[in-house]
Amino acid sequence: MDQLAEKLRLSRSHFQHMYKQIFGIPVMVDVIHNRLGYASYLLENTSYPVSHIASACGYENSVHFMRQFKKFVKLTPSQFRMKSAGPVP
Repeated sequence: MDQLAEKLRLSRSHFQHMYKQIFGIPVMVDVIHNRLGYASYLLENTSYPVSHIASACGYENSVHFMRQFKKFVKLTPSQFRMKSAGPVP
């Protein structure tokens, strides 16, 4: 978020305020949704380990990623991967 604000030459708080005003959602919530959307894509379409996916989505800590994924998606990353795989023939 600091990098985005800096690129626009705005203070962090002003950037956050403007972002929410324009998009109707706090910037960090939008960032989390985008990270988890990409994580969902990777879980459905690759066999990468969860730790690799967490790192690829910008998380430094796999445990934090798994907790946040479960909070927003209501499934653990492993449960999501198994569910999206569908029935085994």
